[in-house]
This record gives sequence, C-alpha cells and structure tokens, in this order.
Amino acid sequence: MSQVKFLDCTLRDGGYVNNWKFGRETIRDMIRRFSSSGVDIIECGFLTDLPSDPDQSLFHSVEEINALLPENSQSLFVAMIAIGEKEINPALLSDAAETGLGGIRLTFHPDEIDKAFCYGEMIQRKGYRLFMQPVGTAGYTDEELIRLIKRVNQLNPYAFYLVDTLGTMYGKLLLRQVILADNNLAPGIRIGYHSHNNLQMSFANAQKLLEFKTDRGMIIDCSASGMGRGAGNLCTELVLNYYNNEFENRYHVLPVLEVVDKYITAISLTSRWGYSCPYFLAASQDCHPNYASYLMSKQTVSVSAVSELLDQIPQERREQFDKQLIEHLYQKYQSHAVNDLDAIDALRQKMEGRKVLVLAPGKSIAAYQDRIQEFIDEEDPLIISVNFVPHQYRYDLLFLTNDRRYEETREEIDWNKTIATSNIRELPGEALTVNYSSLLNTSLYASDSAGAMLLKLLVKCTVKDVYLAGMDGFSDDPLSNYYAPDYAVLNYDIPLRVKNEEINVQLNKRAKELNLVFLTPSLYKIQNQKGED
Repeated sequence: MSQVKFLDCTLRDGGYVNNWKFGRETIRDMIRRFSSSGVDIIECGFLTDLPSDPDQSLFHSVEEINALLPENSQSLFVAMIAIGEKEINPALLSDAAETGLGGIRLTFHPDEIDKAFCYGEMIQRKGYRLFMQPVGTAGYTDEELIRLIKRVNQLNPYAFYLVDTLGTMYGKLLLRQVILADNNLAPGIRIGYHSHNNLQMSFANAQKLLEFKTDRGMIIDCSASGMGRGAGNLCTELVLNYYNNEFENRYHVLPVLEVVDKYITAISLTSRWGYSCPYFLAASQDCHPNYASYLMSKQTVSVSAVSELLDQIPQERREQFDKQLIEHLYQKYQSHAVNDLDAIDALRQKMEGRKVLVLAPGKSIAAYQDRIQEFIDEEDPLIISVNFVPHQYRYDLLFLTNDRRYEETREEIDWNKTIATSNIRELPGEALTVNYSSLLNTSLYASDSAGAMLLKLLVKCTVKDVYLAGMDGFSDDPLSNYYAPDYAVLNYDIPLRVKNEEINVQLNKRAKELNLVFLTPSLYKIQNQKGED
C-alpha cells in the first residue's frame, strides 16, 4: 500500500469550526508537527480574497504560506482555492518554483465546472500539482461522474477526488464510485477521498478504500481529532495508527496527538463538531448539515419536526445551505393562525393594574431565589413563567411557545393557567391560544425568542410594569444557560453573540412601550434605541 498518501486538512477544513483563527505561531507549529508525523500532504488553509489577519489560515498569496513552512520537510504542502467562496484568481499566484507550496486543491460545484477547468489550466501552468475536487460527488449519477472524469483526463491533474460533502456515503456507494473512477481515469491520476462523518462512516470507509486493490495512487483526507464543520472528518491519528498496524509502520502518531492535546482540545471546549442527531438526520435526507443544525439551534422543535422540515426542502436546494429558505419553512411550519382577540381581551382583564413578573429559565432564578421571593412577597405581581413549570415559585400563567417544551412538561401543565402560541398542535381546550406569527420578532436568530415574544404579547395586553428574572442571556457553555441541567441544549454552531445582540435589540424596542426592570443579572442591557418592527 505504498501508493496510499494521507492528507491532513485540519488547518483548512477544521478552520470552519474556529473561523480559521488558530494563531500564526500555532499554525506554524501545527504544520511542523504534522510534518514530523510523516503525513504525506499537509493542507495549510485557503487561498482567498476574504478579509483575513495573520492569525487565520486564510491566505492572500503563496508567499504568506511560504513564511510558515518548515525547512527540509518530506511532506507536500498544499492550499485550497474554493470557487464561489471569494477565491483568489490563480493568475495572481507566484510560480510554484518560487515557493515551498507544491499543490493547489481546486473545489467546485456542478455549475462551476467550466470555470474550474479554466482555473485548473492556469494552476498547472504555474507549475503546481493540481487536485480536482468536485463538491458532492456522492450526488452524481454514474453518467455524470464518467462525463466529468473524461474531461478531467484531458487536464491530467495530479489527483481527482471523490467527495462525500453531505456525509451520506456507505461503503457500497463509495466502492462503486471508486471502481468507476479507477476504470475511467487516465493512468497516473490519483484518486482522492474526502469524507464527512455524519453517518459515522469516515473511518469505516477509509478502511474499505485501503483494502481496494489498484495500481493507482490513493489519497485519503483526514484531520486531527476529526476537526471540521458539522460532523467533522476522518481522524488523522486514528487512520495513521490503523495503517501502521495493518499495512506498514510508516507514520509517527505522537506529533498528531500533540497537536490535539496542545491546540485542538482547547478549541473543542467552546466549539463543537462530531457526530450528532441533527447531522445524521441531514445525511439521511441528503441535506446540507447546516439545515439541521440551524433548526436544532432554535431549541423549539422536536427531532421529528426537524425531519419533517428537512423533507420539505426542494431536492435541488438541499446541497447548498440557504438560511432564508429554511427560516421561511420553519416559520411557515410554526405558524397556525387563530382568532386570538378574545384570548387577548381575557388576558388584558386578568393583568389590568398588575405588575408582571416574567420568570425565564435562566440560572439566576436559582442563584437569586431569595431576591425574587422577596419581590413576590412585597409586590404580589402576576407571575408568568416562560416555557417551564417553576417548582420553587408560585405562578399564575405559563407561556408556552414550542413543541419541545410542550412534550417535556405536558404531564405537569395546568392548562387553565396556560397561554400557548398557535404553532403548538393538539392543545386542550382550556388553554388560551394566541397567534404565533404575530409575536415573532424582526431578526434572524431571535425571531422566536420566547421571552421577547411574551413581551410583545404584554404590549398587546396594555401592561405597564414588567420585571424580568432568569432572562440571563446565552453563554457558550450550555450547562450555564439554564437553571436545571435538563433544559440545556447544544448550540449547534449558532452564533450566540449575535443571538444575544438581536434579543437585546428586541428588549429595547419593547422598553419603549413597557417599563422593563431586571430583578436578576443579565447580559442584556436596556438603553434608548431607535427602530420599530
């Protein structure tokens, strides 16, 4: 199996996890350690026109990469140009003879093939080894793949890749495409394989590929600790150790483990990747994993609802993530219009002249229980809990906005005390139902924030004084966001800083109509802000 080469893509594919911000000296040291391990090919990052700084593995020239490369290395150093992602024009590259960078990986979608071949010719004229890497070959038909391969043969690149972009490949499909490529590629063109681990198949498929009998060279992509967007990739340390034990003791695994220990583990504490239920759902329905993670980050829909929504995505729009599309489908799914005039009138009468205490499920309602209870004893407010049944406090109303919390608490809900939004199905008749869509907020990540939705409802009910407890804001540690561990939900890459900012904007909009007071500490701040829904 001396024809097999391993390509570590941590600094490029792994960079989706941390916005490529490894740190300049960290990038240099990671490259050095990967080189010490004997990894055959090391991908240093992207060549791009995207804004970057020296701490990111995003580069505007091969000279920037060259400054980070170790001397006297036996590894081949490469970078990626991704068409459609603010790619650098290959015409701007220095000749390969002037740099330590030996190869360019060129990735492209089906509608970018003509441009890719134009770029490919330019890259080869510059003297670089060319890796042709079409996105999502798992979705190609046999005829489409063979047609592409015949065109690739005319270009005669260093390698042609099979890419499991959506993480949907089982072994039989992989071997089918490998056999097609092996039988149709011109001699000398290597077959590359880049996997994603949505179905936990990356390591198993790599083993199948290593057992495949061919005289052709093979390249298998991997990353330290599997670091990569969504479900991540094949683990470098796992596949190198497997190769050493099963075929030939050729690699030093310890330097890769040192990279994991020194750098990757710290990143994993705040940024998650790896197999998970939503990524499995996305792969099983041939969808981009970001669709599933976006829905799960809402923390409002059940797994079965996620599956239903993924099923509604048009086939031709599944491969590339479209945030506006999935948000539209989500809001359409959630919105069930009802005539809520009588319900709001009943609530208005119930709240008339009362101070309202909103209990959100943040950790502070436990930490500041004495303060909250003292306020309740002194002011006798009308208490509304948000998506949970409080056991340490009395409450007058439960505001329920999503199926997930409904399923978790339905056995202990007093429906005579419940206000439910109309997206929740099969509600008992005793519950008051209000329009879901009319309470949505004008923001992407905070559109259905339950606390902000309740404040909109309180405006409709002409409430004046509202006190907030447990509306703490979100941190990167899921366990610190809720008063009880059972309520913790993984973030699935949602930008929590942006979500906090958007919720803060909504709170300040409501502060123009309500007197808002925080009883417990919060990341949110009330200040004068312009802008209306």
